[in-house]
Amino acid sequence: MANIRSTSEGLDIKIPRRIKTSRKNAFQPSLSLPFYEENTNTCVATASTILLYIEKTSRVRNSDACGNLIITFKYPHKNASAQTISRWIRQTMLDAGIDTEQFSAHSTRHAATSLAKRKGVPLDIIHSAAGWSKNSKTFAKFYKRPLRDPHAFAKAILANKS
Repeated sequence: MANIRSTSEGLDIKIPRRIKTSRKNAFQPSLSLPFYEENTNTCVATASTILLYIEKTSRVRNSDACGNLIITFKYPHKNASAQTISRWIRQTMLDAGIDTEQFSAHSTRHAATSLAKRKGVPLDIIHSAAGWSKNSKTFAKFYKRPLRDPHAFAKAILANKS
């Protein structure tokens, strides 16, 4: 929870642990979520949704056991593990009628980055939002552009009307 910073535009969440695509002593990515006011009925991870989640879970959080943003919903409440979050994503996909034999929790990353590219989000922002290193073979040749709007990635995904 200490890694979440609120700004007038949204939330910046610093990722303290190395992720799969980062190396030792390298820049750690952060997650940038805007306040999304266009459709307040949309239930997605926006800054407003995260702040509401923090408010609603504040009374069950034990500062020692629940230092992470996402906690388990059954008592005793504790930090949700990567495996638990993956299981929740998989179950949500099943509930939505998505074939989880063909698509996995990791497929959401591929789908989101592909949609952002089709929506015209600059590749450097997609690259940064996905946590890919600047030497990634996937987007490396497009990466050497200055970062413009750090919220562009999330806004493009949230504005999906197709």
